[in-house]
Amino acid sequence: MTVLRPEGAGTARILVFRADAVQRAIELGSHVVTIGRGAQNDLVLDDPGRTISRFHAEVRLEDGGYVLVDLGSQNGTWSGEMRVDRVELKRGTPIMIGPYRLIYDDTPLG
Repeated sequence: MTVLRPEGAGTARILVFRADAVQRAIELGSHVVTIGRGAQNDLVLDDPGRTISRFHAEVRLEDGGYVLVDLGSQNGTWSGEMRVDRVELKRGTPIMIGPYRLIYDDTPLG
Protein backbone atom coordinates (compact mmCIF):
# COMPACT_ATOMS: atom_id res chain seq x y z
CA MET A 1 0.00 0.00 0.00
CA THR A 2 1.38 3.40 -0.97
CA VAL A 3 0.78 6.23 1.47
CA LEU A 4 0.85 9.80 0.15
CA ARG A 5 2.65 12.27 2.38
CA PRO A 6 2.72 16.03 2.12
CA GLU A 7 5.87 17.29 0.42
CA GLY A 8 8.74 17.49 2.89
CA ALA A 9 6.93 15.42 5.52
CA GLY A 10 8.81 12.67 7.34
CA THR A 11 7.46 9.29 8.25
CA ALA A 12 4.70 9.73 10.78
CA ARG A 13 2.82 6.93 12.48
CA ILE A 14 0.62 6.13 15.42
CA LEU A 15 1.74 3.26 17.64
CA VAL A 16 -1.19 1.48 19.27
CA PHE A 17 -0.56 -0.06 22.70
CA ARG A 18 -2.81 -2.24 24.82
CA ALA A 19 -1.33 -2.76 28.27
CA ASP A 20 2.40 -2.43 27.56
CA ALA A 21 2.45 -4.25 24.24
CA VAL A 22 2.38 -2.64 20.81
CA GLN A 23 -0.68 -4.00 19.02
CA ARG A 24 0.03 -2.30 15.70
CA ALA A 25 1.32 0.80 13.98
CA ILE A 26 -0.53 2.83 11.38
CA GLU A 27 1.29 5.11 8.99
CA LEU A 28 -0.11 8.60 8.51
CA GLY A 29 -0.25 10.56 5.28
CA SER A 30 -2.44 13.28 3.85
CA HIS A 31 -5.67 11.27 4.23
CA VAL A 32 -7.93 11.32 7.30
CA VAL A 33 -7.53 8.23 9.51
CA THR A 34 -10.72 7.15 11.29
CA ILE A 35 -10.53 5.39 14.66
CA GLY A 36 -13.19 3.35 16.47
CA ARG A 37 -14.56 -0.11 17.16
CA GLY A 38 -16.63 -0.18 13.95
CA ALA A 39 -15.25 -2.31 11.12
CA GLN A 40 -15.49 0.64 8.71
CA ASN A 41 -12.66 2.52 10.44
CA ASP A 42 -9.06 2.70 9.22
CA LEU A 43 -7.90 1.83 12.75
CA VAL A 44 -10.29 -0.67 14.34
CA LEU A 45 -9.91 -0.98 18.12
CA ASP A 46 -11.42 -4.19 19.47
CA ASP A 47 -13.46 -3.37 22.56
CA PRO A 48 -15.95 -5.95 23.89
CA GLY A 49 -16.64 -3.64 26.88
CA ARG A 50 -17.82 -0.93 24.48
CA THR A 51 -15.87 1.92 26.06
CA ILE A 52 -14.88 2.92 22.52
CA SER A 53 -17.49 4.39 20.19
CA ARG A 54 -18.04 2.89 16.75
CA PHE A 55 -16.72 6.13 15.22
CA HIS A 56 -14.65 7.53 18.08
CA ALA A 57 -12.02 9.88 16.63
CA GLU A 58 -10.01 10.77 13.57
CA VAL A 59 -6.51 11.98 12.79
CA ARG A 60 -6.22 14.85 10.30
CA LEU A 61 -3.35 16.72 8.71
CA GLU A 62 -3.78 20.43 9.41
CA ASP A 63 -1.30 23.25 8.84
CA GLY A 64 1.61 20.86 8.41
CA GLY A 65 0.93 18.86 11.60
CA TYR A 66 -1.41 16.14 12.73
CA VAL A 67 -4.35 16.60 15.08
CA LEU A 68 -6.60 14.01 16.69
CA VAL A 69 -10.26 15.04 16.91
CA ASP A 70 -12.82 13.27 19.11
CA LEU A 71 -16.06 12.73 17.15
CA GLY A 72 -18.39 13.21 20.14
CA SER A 73 -17.61 9.84 21.70
CA GLN A 74 -19.49 8.86 24.85
CA ASN A 75 -16.44 7.97 26.98
CA GLY A 76 -14.05 10.50 25.52
CA THR A 77 -10.49 10.78 24.37
CA TRP A 78 -7.88 11.56 27.02
CA SER A 79 -4.50 13.25 27.00
CA GLY A 80 -2.87 13.03 30.40
CA GLU A 81 -5.64 13.53 32.95
CA MET A 82 -7.70 15.75 30.64
CA ARG A 83 -10.58 14.83 28.38
CA VAL A 84 -9.92 16.43 25.00
CA ASP A 85 -12.05 17.20 21.97
CA ARG A 86 -9.01 18.02 19.87
CA VAL A 87 -5.28 17.61 20.46
CA GLU A 88 -2.22 18.43 18.39
CA LEU A 89 -0.14 15.29 18.11
CA LYS A 90 3.42 15.61 19.38
CA ARG A 91 6.06 12.90 19.49
CA GLY A 92 5.66 10.67 22.55
CA THR A 93 2.48 12.24 23.95
CA PRO A 94 0.06 9.43 24.94
CA ILE A 95 -3.59 9.65 23.90
CA MET A 96 -6.00 7.26 25.63
CA ILE A 97 -9.04 5.79 23.89
CA GLY A 98 -10.68 3.13 26.03
CA PRO A 99 -8.03 0.57 27.04
CA TYR A 100 -5.68 1.69 24.24
CA ARG A 101 -2.79 4.12 24.40
CA LEU A 102 -1.94 5.81 21.11
CA ILE A 103 1.50 7.35 20.71
CA TYR A 104 2.41 9.64 17.82
CA ASP A 105 5.89 9.01 16.44
CA ASP A 106 7.61 10.87 13.62
CA THR A 107 11.09 9.45 14.15
CA PRO A 108 12.63 8.71 10.72
CA LEU A 109 12.87 5.00 9.93
CA GLY A 110 16.06 3.40 8.79
